[in-house]
Amino acid sequence: MQNNLENFGIDTFGKRQMKKSLPYPIYLKWKNATRKEELLDMETADLIAHAMKEWAMERGATHYTHWFQPLNGKTAKKHEAFLDRTYDNKPIDRFSAKELIKGEPDASSFPTGSMRSTFEARGYTYWDVTSYAFIIDHVFYIPSIFVSYDGKKLDKKLPLLNSLDELSDKATLLYNKISDDKCYRMKVKLGLEQEFFLIDKKIYENRLDLVNTGRTLIGHQAPKDQETTDHYFGSIPQRIIEFYDDVNDQLYKLGIYAKTEHNEAAPNQFEIAVLFENANIAVDNNHLVMEIICTTAKKHGLVCLLHEKPFKGINGSGKHNNYSLVTNYGRNVFEPIGKMEDDKVFLLFTACLVEAVDKGQGMLRYASSDTSNDYRLGGLEAPPAIISIDLGDDIEEVFHNITCKDEDRCFIEHPSLNIQNVNLVQKNMTDRNRTSPFAYTGNKFEFRMLGSSKSASDVNIALNIYFAQAISRVYEKLKDLEGADLDQAIINEIKGILDKHGRILYHNDNYTEVWRKEAAARGLKCYYNFFESIEALIEPENIEAYSKIYTKAEIEAMYEISLENVIKTHRTEAKTLIYMLNKWIIPAAIKQISDNYLVINNSKIDSFVYRNDRLENLLDSLLREKASLEDMLEKSDFETIKDKAEFHQYSINPKMEEIREIHDEMETYISKENYKLYDIQDIYSCLS
Repeated sequence: MQNNLENFGIDTFGKRQMKKSLPYPIYLKWKNATRKEELLDMETADLIAHAMKEWAMERGATHYTHWFQPLNGKTAKKHEAFLDRTYDNKPIDRFSAKELIKGEPDASSFPTGSMRSTFEARGYTYWDVTSYAFIIDHVFYIPSIFVSYDGKKLDKKLPLLNSLDELSDKATLLYNKISDDKCYRMKVKLGLEQEFFLIDKKIYENRLDLVNTGRTLIGHQAPKDQETTDHYFGSIPQRIIEFYDDVNDQLYKLGIYAKTEHNEAAPNQFEIAVLFENANIAVDNNHLVMEIICTTAKKHGLVCLLHEKPFKGINGSGKHNNYSLVTNYGRNVFEPIGKMEDDKVFLLFTACLVEAVDKGQGMLRYASSDTSNDYRLGGLEAPPAIISIDLGDDIEEVFHNITCKDEDRCFIEHPSLNIQNVNLVQKNMTDRNRTSPFAYTGNKFEFRMLGSSKSASDVNIALNIYFAQAISRVYEKLKDLEGADLDQAIINEIKGILDKHGRILYHNDNYTEVWRKEAAARGLKCYYNFFESIEALIEPENIEAYSKIYTKAEIEAMYEISLENVIKTHRTEAKTLIYMLNKWIIPAAIKQISDNYLVINNSKIDSFVYRNDRLENLLDSLLREKASLEDMLEKSDFETIKDKAEFHQYSINPKMEEIREIHDEMETYISKENYKLYDIQDIYSCLS
């Protein structure tokens, strides 16, 4: 790919293109609409729509689509042609404000948590003026929100936008109260790191479990996994370099700042990271990254796996959510200016985030995960299921000295780093704690719990809601104070937050049993799986916190959809496992046993008899456990959807793990000739 800065963002109708295509007064009206300073009138929207159509068709677009993010966490669209006809039946290309602002996809087939019945099919998409439209494959995409006929939220974008507005309003008030420089708006900036696996398409198509569920349901671990870390940050295979070049070319034309790419720790695992952007655009861009790496992989004879744990026993994939809050003039409240201990903006906003994470720990756990992420959390560089914050040495030192008595103050000695042939190098403020779910990393907080397949909307909605709540509470305490009284009140608020919510701070290894016991003693929440975390949605304090963004009916819908996801995920996996056992595994074992008897009857190898006996016993166990799983899937006497989800979580899923254990030992007794599935070692070796 040849980088030509003139071509950066060439397929996106962003600010640069708007300035070229629109009369300046119209451009200003659009800009004021994004700032919520005035509403777009239809005449202005018509002029914008016409300019969009002309630009899009010049770039080869023939269709447009309202691109939205329904409650299943994916993206959706339907294509509409610019082609229309006049009143006298002549062809014409047409695109007006009406088509730009509003679309009408069917709302009944998307998950709604019973908010919409099948016969109540009408739903509407509305243009999100704060996000940029773009072109992919001759289609002009219009980022949109999605609501029901009666206005209920059916997507993840509108709640994110509302939470960003709520946080901006509250944070602006507090910032202007405690800072010498003033602002009129504050923006959440996100940097999202996307991890994923790539495997050969032919191998993928041979594994029905990967096709149906995104993960291997059976498979003995390979002789060599990631023990030697030779893949991590190693030389990128040529086939993958060509894939990355193709991906980067597409992202470049869309104006997405793809910054970093490298091999991750596990075999066939990779990462791509995008520079910080306004939160709603960053989420849009991440959805595009996920779609582009999946479609581009196919062009290169590969398949991209976004499942958090496609392979047992090696690292899973996350989507690290780097979070900061910035004024419209560029001041990042999480980046201290001058001496940290004197920067009241940094200290107070950081303290408010500590309060937010402690109060919102249940919802953060829920919002960052789903059933597939359960297999990832708790080891191999993934954070555990218990939320905690690691502030690092420097901030903890300052906070300690604020809250302690004078005689207990401490000062950490910070050695300088001297690098050969290089001038003095400043030491970073904090090390990286890979076991911490929520860690300060210089001028931002990195939330590592978020699963790779998840939309980044949910977790940032939760962060915004609880952050805004903490900021609002503090502002109410400070708003009438000035001078020395205000300064002392700020210190008192920081002390109060650390005293009440300091239990969420933890600086050491989050994987240990010591921490699990200590976390329980501190009263921190521990949801061991996604099913348990769903209950956080209906806890009264969380319903109250979310009430500024969601109605009670919308929260109840999220609850029902989440339980349905638990059922559907485990059920699909169980049915796929049974199918694979019937079609491949059991016939392979029978054929191997038949082959074994030929050897036994024609040789005097006693140990081979034992080997065959063991395989027969394993096959007998497999058949019995498979029958048990089939019976369990027939169970239907559940009083509530929660009961059904609980049964699938604690009965169906463990039974599948029992079957896997039997199979994985069986596999070691079956020859490659009889075992028709590609095994785990085949998968790991496919890119070599």
